[in-house]
Amino acid sequence: MTRRGDDWSATGLDDSEVEDAIGFHLTVADVLEWKPFRPLEVYWAKKHGLSVEEARRWAQEGVPVRDAIRAQAVGLTVEELHRWQARGFTAADACEARETGVSIQEVMAWREAGFVVPDALQLVRHGWTLAEAVVARNRHLAPIGAGGRGG
Repeated sequence: MTRRGDDWSATGLDDSEVEDAIGFHLTVADVLEWKPFRPLEVYWAKKHGLSVEEARRWAQEGVPVRDAIRAQAVGLTVEELHRWQARGFTAADACEARETGVSIQEVMAWREAGFVVPDALQLVRHGWTLAEAVVARNRHLAPIGAGGRGG
């Protein structure tokens, strides 16, 4: 498949990936420079100002382009992201926590209290403390066997 005289066969992309690359306004040279990243990753990285060198550095650490972009946007380093991941958090959790201004220890406390990270961070953004959230949640839980939701 060629377009504007470009030889897409040199890229190793299949027909649908070539269509994606063309749709993202990538050139054969772009695809070859960014190899082994897929056209969507190349487009997304370029759109958000992530250089090929940075993308490769993050990828060598096991971090996909989408997570690298968001981590850099909120000021997380690869090392910080790995600390979050070592404690069972996703890159999205780490980035959202950084945006919210919450430390890993605080997020761990919310998780240990039974809150999922996105919900916990939403509560924090609305001014809730962990103690207040636990009281509010528990107030609405009926004991098992009491004829409420648990029974």
